[in-house]
Amino acid sequence: MKLIWASGGTFAGVSGEEMRAISERNGASGIWLTLESWGLDATTLPAALGVFLLWGLVRPWGQVFPRWTPVLHGRRVPRWLPLTPALIGAATLAPYGVFGLGYAALATAGAVTIPRGDFHTPDDALLVTWIGMTAFAVFGLALTIAARSYWMRTTA
Repeated sequence: MKLIWASGGTFAGVSGEEMRAISERNGASGIWLTLESWGLDATTLPAALGVFLLWGLVRPWGQVFPRWTPVLHGRRVPRWLPLTPALIGAATLAPYGVFGLGYAALATAGAVTIPRGDFHTPDDALLVTWIGMTAFAVFGLALTIAARSYWMRTTA
């Protein structure tokens, strides 16, 4: 969805140019608007760091500093270093995504209404809600599983 907007396409009835105009109207900072003008959503960096964290939790290189680190050659990464952001992310993103999916399901069934916000129709807003909440839920659950695995593998 964001890749389509970043590349100037239209998703859920809103174009990338409209999204940038909405951001500007809502008072986005100059940095945010500059990133969007380059085709990067400001959430790109946190998402990339999150993927790096997930890989670090499940791959052997996430447990040992690389050989090129001069001072810490061959030393183990302190357990708290990757576990702290992983546990915080799991504790916040998974519930947010799961409850958001519940809300989206209720909205789809017509039990609750969903505000259209910056979208042209409530159905467009609902589509974006499904995509966003699914991403948060899946990433949060992946962090939970990866953090548990890392915890078990690094217990002395």
